[in-house]
Amino acid sequence: MERKIRRRDFLKVSAVAVLGGMVAACTPTPTTAPQATKAAPGVEPTKAPVASASKEAPMFADLVKSGKLPPLDQRLPVTPLVVADRQAQGVYGGELRVTTYDPVWWVSAYDLIVERLLTYSDKDGRTLVPNVLASYEVTPDGKTYTFKLRKGMKWNTGDPITTEDVRFWWEDHMTNKDINASPWWQFRFGGANMKVDIVDDITFKFTFAAPFGNFPAHLTRWTPGQDCVIFPSKYLKQFHPKYADQAKLEAAAKEAKLETWIQWYNNHVQGGVWGGPQYTIEYPRIFSWNLKANPTQGVFTWERNPYYWKVDAQGNQLPYIDSMRFDFVAANENHKVKLAQGEVDVLGQHIVTMADYPFYKDNAAKGNYVVGDYISTMGDRVTLFPQHTLLEDVGLTEIVRDYRWVQALSMAIDREEINQTLFYGTAKMGAMSPMPNSKYYKPEYGTAFAKYDKDAANKLLDEMGLKKGANGMRTRKDGSPLKYNIENAGIRVGPVVPKFCEMIVSYWREVGIDATTKEITNDLYVQRMQAGQVHCGVWHADRCSDMLFHIEPQWFIPTNAGGQGGPCNQWGKWYNAADKTTAGLVEPPDDIKKLLSTFDQMTSTVDENERVKLGQTIFDYLAKNPLEIGTVLECPAPLCFNKNLRNLPKAKSYIGWDSYGLSTYHPEAFFFEGGKRA
Repeated sequence: MERKIRRRDFLKVSAVAVLGGMVAACTPTPTTAPQATKAAPGVEPTKAPVASASKEAPMFADLVKSGKLPPLDQRLPVTPLVVADRQAQGVYGGELRVTTYDPVWWVSAYDLIVERLLTYSDKDGRTLVPNVLASYEVTPDGKTYTFKLRKGMKWNTGDPITTEDVRFWWEDHMTNKDINASPWWQFRFGGANMKVDIVDDITFKFTFAAPFGNFPAHLTRWTPGQDCVIFPSKYLKQFHPKYADQAKLEAAAKEAKLETWIQWYNNHVQGGVWGGPQYTIEYPRIFSWNLKANPTQGVFTWERNPYYWKVDAQGNQLPYIDSMRFDFVAANENHKVKLAQGEVDVLGQHIVTMADYPFYKDNAAKGNYVVGDYISTMGDRVTLFPQHTLLEDVGLTEIVRDYRWVQALSMAIDREEINQTLFYGTAKMGAMSPMPNSKYYKPEYGTAFAKYDKDAANKLLDEMGLKKGANGMRTRKDGSPLKYNIENAGIRVGPVVPKFCEMIVSYWREVGIDATTKEITNDLYVQRMQAGQVHCGVWHADRCSDMLFHIEPQWFIPTNAGGQGGPCNQWGKWYNAADKTTAGLVEPPDDIKKLLSTFDQMTSTVDENERVKLGQTIFDYLAKNPLEIGTVLECPAPLCFNKNLRNLPKAKSYIGWDSYGLSTYHPEAFFFEGGKRA
């Protein structure tokens, strides 16, 4: 459904007073902490005492006694990761209920289960700490990395995790040309495939063709078994012709209505942590909870992993909570109803919005939950992405590539009205830039072309030769109508997105842009974006903190060919292509290629200070020649939690894709006071 609206049609909401005392009121830190313990020095792995069966969840006692499950000391690695310095030592028990807005993909709940090779410390969001990997070392030139696995660590099947799982991933999957045309760019950085050396059962090395000083940061985004580096080789070998009869594999593929063994094999590689129709119980994983059942469409149940490899400061195996339940809820209003009725224990990062803050606060007592005081790096940071290559419209491409177009459209937006109307005045508004406390941030980045100035916007559009017709709408230079459509995926991006798009349309029409907006499904949005058909897309501008910008700057410069946003999907395809002479690729202009080259230098350098300076040269350029239109610099993230939950992130923590949601804050250590929800 397309809409043409005017700003004056909006019902102005003035509820800033509702937020009085917000900071003090909505921190979820408990007022009392059961079994309080002295803070331990950080979350880095140390040797932990783990010999007694009393150190595990009661639900495993009978299984161990009957011999169906090995004793705890045989299930844990020699050096489990110790999750210390929590608010309190937890107690076992309870079920965590979470809502999602998709019947298959648990986009709004992945952060409760994901485990990454390395993570950032939840103390500062900047220090790299071990997670799945026990340790790593790098040579001074930034070319060779030596990694160690946790000796004795196991998949949830009980099978050991060793460097055979690394060798299989590299030799039999990533560099197998039947399966992959080429390895990911990270593994061929410098122009050639990296060299992989298996040293022993727990030690392996990666050597790159060129310095790759920023490689460890990429390890904070990858989940063993789901993404790369460590694959469950014992399980996957049964679907690979190097280890199984190819004729039987081809027959199995045919029976499954697939064409080749390759598709049969790929169907058994459970990529990503988002869920999906291929997500099976049988596939080996390392999560704190195992997928137990999918009893009905949209419902997923989870149960603690007996082989989970983390313990608390006293050596008690995590997680504390026994089980989880993910429930599909179709509409935002229904999520709110379930929350108010006390049927939700975590209302997550993709669902909450400051636009619903008064509702959250008004219903907290009835729903037995608290409202968190966090900072969003995602949801309400809504951003407009004019596409700088439209494959089917050369004329509009020429207009958008004139930087005055983005400058004018940015100045035509009344950001403070958006703040008051959608966010109750709680957001910091501004241009597209890193978060204000980022090492990369300068004040001029956040203010560039962000002042509401219709006269200046009109002047730039006039200078471009886009004249207004009798109806007040502008035409192209050839006199043909200039129409501009904003496409968005609605709640998939954030609950405020439809209203936000309507407001943007009203602003742009006031400077003569015949703008419309259309809400479409996420799948169609991605498809159209990748096909170069979207005039202007909308997404939340995450990848804006020191946890993520420096490896995924795709919203700012075209380093990615995904279908969510960024300045130009087609330029991203060119940048990521192993062979840039491939037919159909769209080569970006020289100034854009210079930005991409600067990012390559950021990736290569081993000097963090140099990396920051290089990143700032990118933002120096964008402050004068913007490629996209930011609106929100920073906005609260009012996540809601059952009031009995403990060990939650501290107030003012960053929550979003940058932090991998709650993952950085160790949800495996969350627990219900007394073992039960309120």
